[in-house]
Amino acid sequence: MKHTAFSQSPALLFALVALLLTFSCTKPTSFGSGLLENEIAELTYTDTLSLRCTLEPEDSLVTSDLNSTGDYMLCGQLNDPIFGKAQSDIYTLFRLSGLDPDFENAVVDSIILYLRYDAPGFYGDTLQPQTLRVHRLATDTAITWNKPYYSNQSLPVGDQIGELANFLPTPNIESSLFDTATKAPYIRIPLSNAFGQELLNIDSLTLTADTAFWKVIRGLRFSVEPAGNPGALLAFDLNNSAFSRIRVFYKQDTIVRAFDFNFIGGNKFTHFTHDYTGAPVGPYIGQPADDRLFVQGMGGLRLKVEIPYAHLLGDVAINKAEFDFTVETLPNDNPLLGTAKQLVMTESLGDTLKTLISDVLYSLGPSLNGGFGAFGGFPLSETDQGQNLKRYRLTVTERFQAMVNNTSGDIKNQTLYLNVYPQSRSAMRAVLFGPKSVTFPAKLALKYTKVQ
Repeated sequence: MKHTAFSQSPALLFALVALLLTFSCTKPTSFGSGLLENEIAELTYTDTLSLRCTLEPEDSLVTSDLNSTGDYMLCGQLNDPIFGKAQSDIYTLFRLSGLDPDFENAVVDSIILYLRYDAPGFYGDTLQPQTLRVHRLATDTAITWNKPYYSNQSLPVGDQIGELANFLPTPNIESSLFDTATKAPYIRIPLSNAFGQELLNIDSLTLTADTAFWKVIRGLRFSVEPAGNPGALLAFDLNNSAFSRIRVFYKQDTIVRAFDFNFIGGNKFTHFTHDYTGAPVGPYIGQPADDRLFVQGMGGLRLKVEIPYAHLLGDVAINKAEFDFTVETLPNDNPLLGTAKQLVMTESLGDTLKTLISDVLYSLGPSLNGGFGAFGGFPLSETDQGQNLKRYRLTVTERFQAMVNNTSGDIKNQTLYLNVYPQSRSAMRAVLFGPKSVTFPAKLALKYTKVQ
């Protein structure tokens, strides 16, 4: 499935859930109480709304960073006690820091890969040893510099050219690199001298153009393997030119020199895999989601919600429509795997494209940087029935009004999706009480006025 650009910087996202309620203009039920505070007396409910919620695996999303604008890329493995196994590998090109360098008679001393950590993207156990491996792509393949790649795509690899074994990630510890006045968290991985010498031996004509250079070097794959469970997803900012680079140290006619290769400006993408075999979430996939709901980032799981009879509300003005989801903590969950920081909703454009619903876009603003304050979708700490809870509230007023106004009855116009945001840069997930849960059921609160 293809996704619009928001699924990269952006990502993907989705859906809703509601309940069947008893109609009563003079005696409102307790459904949605607390959602709209002291406006409860003005709420009206209807029993003509039915919901069909289904847990679905995401097909694919664009993970290419063609314009070098991504904040970071995920790399690592998780063995989640609820969601099973997840893995993300990075495929990347790199480019010359300056075209047409003079490497005549150059002999490599060493070659080092530097990667800048990005702490906000980390997820899992960072106090657990990790092993990072660097592979060349196979000789008969290469990353295409101007081609978009999707989360379900991978490329065959050849020789391993670097490894850093059993290191502890330090995403919050800043150190200087070459400029002592500037510090940032980063990791240093030695690469094979044979690879360094191969770079120095590239013919001078190839070194005059990035596209020619990319055909020769083909690209690299970064992978990270944890020493135990639950593992971790590390986040690397390859677009940081100061702390993410490959530096070759060499001698040329007895003179010691160094040359840098940068990732910024080169195509790069992430490949995600998920294995739900034996995981608690497994039996829910593809089934009606009533008592318990799941959402997962990194191209994982989304919630599809169909509201087939929304248009039967008739001539009404929706003053406010708000969804309420309460986080459920399962007994065997790992406290290191926190709940998602942001949920959003999307809808389909045609058969394949997905886009944020209008309520989300209104909150983000014309430049898409206004934040989610007007929409919601972030976890709120609350106390209910003597329990400390996390809740998501999501405003869908404008989109629900469009459902009411569309009298075609076409289910495609009455379908929304709920998912983690941003899909391509978040490994987080959430378990939520479903609409038929007897504890803290998922709710849709409607405040509307009959049109005269």
